[in-house]
Amino acid sequence: MKLRNQVLSALIFSGLLPLAVAFLYAIWHSSMTTNDLVIKSVSHRLAQSSAELASYFSARETEIDLLASLPLIQSMDFQKVRPFLMNTLDKKSAYYEKFIVGRTDGSFHNTSGGNRFVDMLRTDDDSQKDGTPRSIAQRDYWLETIANNATAEQKVYISNPMISYTTEVKQIVIAASIINNKQVVGLIGGSLPWENIQQRINKIQDEFSNEFGGLAKVALISSDGTYWYHWQPDKVIHFKRDGNNDFILNASGEKQTVSSNIKDEFPQSPTNLLNTILTGKKAYIVNELTSSTYHHLFQPIDNSGYTLQLTVDDKVLSAPTSNLINVLLFILMISIAVALLAVYFLSKKLTQPLYDFASKISLAKNKQLAPIAYTTHTKEFNDLFQELNRMIVTICDNEKALRISEERFSVAMKGANDGLWDWNLLTDEVYFSPRWKDMLGYQESELANNVSTWQDLIFEEDLEETLDSSNKQLNGQGHYYRIEFRMKHKNGTLVNVLSRASIIYDVKTQKPIRLVGTHVDITDRKKQEYQLHAMNSLLEERVEARTSELANLNSQLVKATQVAEHANQSKSLFLANMSHEIRTPMNGVIGLIELITRTSLNAQQQEYLTQLQLSSNNLMHILNDILDISKIEAGKLAIEQQPFDFKEMLTNVVKVFEPQIQKKKLSLTVSIANDIETNVIGDSVRCSQVLTNLVNNAIKFTEVGGIRIIVNNIENSELVSIKVSDTGIGISEQQQQRLFTSFMQADDSTSRKFGGTGLGLAISQQLACLMGGAITLQSKLGEGSCFEFKVKLPIDKSKPSTDVMSESSQHNNTTKNKSYIVSALIGKRVLLVEDNRINRLIAEQILKQAGMKVFSAENGLQAVQMAEEHAYDVIVMDIQMPVMDGYEATQKIRLLAHHEKTPIIAMTANAMTDDKERSLAVGMNKHLTKPIKANEVIAELSKFFT
Repeated sequence: MKLRNQVLSALIFSGLLPLAVAFLYAIWHSSMTTNDLVIKSVSHRLAQSSAELASYFSARETEIDLLASLPLIQSMDFQKVRPFLMNTLDKKSAYYEKFIVGRTDGSFHNTSGGNRFVDMLRTDDDSQKDGTPRSIAQRDYWLETIANNATAEQKVYISNPMISYTTEVKQIVIAASIINNKQVVGLIGGSLPWENIQQRINKIQDEFSNEFGGLAKVALISSDGTYWYHWQPDKVIHFKRDGNNDFILNASGEKQTVSSNIKDEFPQSPTNLLNTILTGKKAYIVNELTSSTYHHLFQPIDNSGYTLQLTVDDKVLSAPTSNLINVLLFILMISIAVALLAVYFLSKKLTQPLYDFASKISLAKNKQLAPIAYTTHTKEFNDLFQELNRMIVTICDNEKALRISEERFSVAMKGANDGLWDWNLLTDEVYFSPRWKDMLGYQESELANNVSTWQDLIFEEDLEETLDSSNKQLNGQGHYYRIEFRMKHKNGTLVNVLSRASIIYDVKTQKPIRLVGTHVDITDRKKQEYQLHAMNSLLEERVEARTSELANLNSQLVKATQVAEHANQSKSLFLANMSHEIRTPMNGVIGLIELITRTSLNAQQQEYLTQLQLSSNNLMHILNDILDISKIEAGKLAIEQQPFDFKEMLTNVVKVFEPQIQKKKLSLTVSIANDIETNVIGDSVRCSQVLTNLVNNAIKFTEVGGIRIIVNNIENSELVSIKVSDTGIGISEQQQQRLFTSFMQADDSTSRKFGGTGLGLAISQQLACLMGGAITLQSKLGEGSCFEFKVKLPIDKSKPSTDVMSESSQHNNTTKNKSYIVSALIGKRVLLVEDNRINRLIAEQILKQAGMKVFSAENGLQAVQMAEEHAYDVIVMDIQMPVMDGYEATQKIRLLAHHEKTPIIAMTANAMTDDKERSLAVGMNKHLTKPIKANEVIAELSKFFT
């Protein structure tokens, strides 16, 4: 067969057959690709629509979040907030129907109205005073921003749509947590009219309908899978009606709703796929029905909890595919016809150009490589000759580039001052560059190019490690070789070398055939490293010496601290003993004075006793101040946190100073803010102590005018401010510098004229700090002073607020009660245990005047014996006694069955905190400190029988 016929047959079978197959594959592949492209296009359009809605929601979220961060909103004062919100609503009426301010108890305000009788809260009847506040505590946005926000985060939440029970209008609320002082105090929400959202979805529906000829439908799904927008109205959530079109109510009287859920629409779809959709993920579902096939695309609306559903009829996807198939078939027929004609003419012209081609190649075979001249009218041969000439030109260019590259590499190696070596693993020959030999002091011709040369020049101590490292590389334990070792210079010195290399593998066998690397002279660097190491060693020695010195200093400090602690303990023990020894005789002095004042006395005797009583009380104040400052310094003064009546405490302090006020003819006014709570939690004793000291100082240093006490709450805190101002002598700025220092007064002349230890203000300041507050001063010399006492007093919410200041504000003189008789104590049997005869006599008289039957014991052992034989209603027990102390006696009495619950009251000169704690620990019910006051003793005893 002629070459022309062979070529013709070959072209027909090798060209047309693959062409037909390729076209058929293209038709099939194009149909599949077209479907995917259409789905991707639809999905992209749906994502754009979702992004538009997300942008709308995001803008509203940002606005609500900004409102929540405003201090005015954070105040939760709706009377002030409402005008601002109404103004904002006027500006944003295109987006919001109303604003909502929710509280932590579920009650709420909104801009649509409110009950003016109940702080503008929304109630079941806003026109009635007794309207019951309505609650949003079951709304998802209240639960998300308040109830489930234990960490007090600034949350912004988009609610599920809601249907009004009265108007059947849907709405969405965007709410944000209101955070104040790191606590959730409420929420601010904006109600978005459903019409705004529905208009946007209608726009999306119209766009898809126009684009796909009405075969694409849009739906909106909430986070629980409920349809709130659907092309079939009966699937959208709505109120259920009966045959008379009346609403159907549930058992609670609320309107029942009817809704469709995504899980009901796609019962055959996997549950995990539907859950993926509800958790805000993209999804694609194909639903094949008898009549048609539908493609469902689900696109989440970012950060909103809603999902857009687009349902597309399969006809939308198949239309472009059918058109494409028709076009491809037409192209296939045209291509076959053209190919047949081309093959026929090509076979005629193909033979001659092949001979010309072969002759040209033969002529150029033995000459220098250069482009070949050719003449042909066949495109394929023309292209073939062109490609051949291009290949020849490329080879020439590559040879030239290789030469240039080798020249550049040579110059770079010289510039880098590195020595190059190339080890042929197959022949064991090694190439050493001139620089490699020069760094060891050799000329190029002085060293043989083999491995032995390299091994002989390695310093003996480094040879084994260097050879081991290279063998590991050659055995496949790494592709990159790097090691430092020493080599012998020609002059006998050692050269530190850094050697780096890479293995080159055979392309076919993947076995190593060459190891190529460089040598770098690092001798200077090694010298610097040695010097640096020496400096580090010296520095470490200095650090170690300094550390030892600091350890010695620390040991000395520990010993000094132990000595100081021992001295502090000795001081505390001394103060406790001195307190006991002073209080015991002082109890006799004060007790006898009080008993004498209750006898018939003339005016002169009464005056003497009054001065004596004041002197003894001053002495006790000094003793108590010294003990308090000692407790504070030792860190043993505990602040109680107990409920008490703040206004009653204030009343009692005022009553104490009424005689002094009247005597000096001064005025005393008390002003209490309306929002001050009566029942608070704190340490009433220490509050009274601080306030007493401030009022006492004000009276002491004021001769004309008066004293004013002003009480206010400090906004946004639990602090109460008590200001005590006077019109006295005032204090200079220099004197104010040391006013709160222990044992210091304004100046020596003040101390001589007015008396005092200088402890009162120092103790008061430290007590105020322990109670979470402070004392500050504003004063000018000659113009009076104002001390502000701030104390933390949380409200006691367990008790209702009462007002007792109407009684406390009366400054009427009270007459002394000449009798201690209390009905609850008449006839009660009391065992008095006291070793000091005078103190025992005083206590007996006080108890007898109260109507009690008194039985006395002189020590603890005698008390135990009497308790074994008789029953008593109450026992008053001293602590420090001969034979047996009060602690041991109490423990033994508590073992007696008939005295297991008998009240036992410690009445002792032991006044330290540890003493009180020990009394309670051994079983006593109360600890009273000497010197005793009759009224206080009787009052404490009465508590056990009322």
